[in-house]
Amino acid sequence: MNDDVFEFDFAIAGTGYFVDPTKRPELADFAQHIALWRDRYEPPEGLREDGLGAHPYLGSAHEYQEKVPGTAPYLKDIHVFNPAGLVSFGLPVGDIHSIRRDVPAIVSRISHDLFFKDWAHHEARITGDIAPDFENSLYAAAVWKQPIEVATR
Repeated sequence: MNDDVFEFDFAIAGTGYFVDPTKRPELADFAQHIALWRDRYEPPEGLREDGLGAHPYLGSAHEYQEKVPGTAPYLKDIHVFNPAGLVSFGLPVGDIHSIRRDVPAIVSRISHDLFFKDWAHHEARITGDIAPDFENSLYAAAVWKQPIEVATR
């Protein structure tokens, strides 16, 4: 448009909605452990759609689920915020409209998981002794005291 010329060192283009994790090279080391919809749901006769069955079967915070429970617990730490979530949520995922709906669930789960991963540290901090640098002499003079009225007769 307008005869503008743009120069770039490189371009990254993401095209299409191919979502089968077993076909993604970046997931190759563990894709066989990711539960897909075809692993969890058998559609009624005549309604099978292989493309939908290849979508990952995501948890409530958009996290991968294990195909066989206990074989890949690290999958819960990988959250999917892209069109691969369409079948799990029945709505488009990864577009502008889904940010308000889906990002709070993802952030909440990540925060929860990080907090409880370090629970022993937090519990010790919460229930431990107060550090000595908070002794009364450091701030007692700054605490407001209600003036005492002296009765005069």
